[in-house]
Amino acid sequence: MTQFKYQLDKTSKKFKCPQCGKKRFVRYINNETNNYADTVFGRCDRQQKCAYFHYPTNTKSYEPIFHRNEVKLKVSTIQYEILNQTIKCFDINPLVQYLFKKYEKNKVEQIIKKYNIGTSNMYNGAAIFWQMDNTGEIRTGKIMSYNTETGKRIKNNDGKPKINWVHSAMKKTNYNLKQCLFGLHLLNDNVKKVLIVESEKTALIMSLEMPEHTWMATGSLLGFKHDFLKPLKNTDIIAHPDKGCYEKWSKTAKTLNEKGYNITVSNIIEKTEYKEGWDLADAFEFEGEKNAIKQAKTDLNTTAEI
Repeated sequence: MTQFKYQLDKTSKKFKCPQCGKKRFVRYINNETNNYADTVFGRCDRQQKCAYFHYPTNTKSYEPIFHRNEVKLKVSTIQYEILNQTIKCFDINPLVQYLFKKYEKNKVEQIIKKYNIGTSNMYNGAAIFWQMDNTGEIRTGKIMSYNTETGKRIKNNDGKPKINWVHSAMKKTNYNLKQCLFGLHLLNDNVKKVLIVESEKTALIMSLEMPEHTWMATGSLLGFKHDFLKPLKNTDIIAHPDKGCYEKWSKTAKTLNEKGYNITVSNIIEKTEYKEGWDLADAFEFEGEKNAIKQAKTDLNTTAEI
């Protein structure tokens, strides 16, 4: 087992970021002294607009401590029966109700079944995005609250979205979480191409808009990485980052392509006059860009230079 000398502060306390100056900086704590590390060490949670990150590794005292006879922990999973118990109560699930208003009910029901969308008791019926890997193991479920009318995430007073995890809600102790792509369970020998977005909701909407493709989601900007994409190494990948994230995902894709991946990063959202942070789902909902959306569909289906 690996014991790190430093870990990010788990409290809600934030400091000014050394790079952007915003009070969104989470500092590292020395596990031995329980004191903060130097002020430059930490992570800015403005992942898209700043993305400052500095782990304490500039001196030996900052290096992680490795014990001999290191034991690799088994990845924790959740029983399928738990997942199955949540595939109901869609009349109180705001995200599902939002999708029912925009798309044919039978098509939404097919997507619910396809992606195992659940309903939680938290946040008045929040959606559960289950993370099931390509072997059928359930890693966890992300619980997210949405507005029925707008389909947007509901936030707390501090501006953070209402998010929780199934394993945390179940108060599972010593849970060794190893996340995977949302929708990874759809991978099989017949899937030759996978389209990846950041948001789970966007993966659902794009599956409704373009069901001929297999859509998956990273769940966050930083989820576009080797650990998540490894099962897709022998599959063609077309990544669709949010507006403003093209350069970051392109840099990752370039590194992974040098290791044998086949990743193309789309700049469809970058080419059009969309707002910073918008994604494909926002583009499809934007009535003023019908021609751009039509072109986007053409590009996606031909997999031309995207």
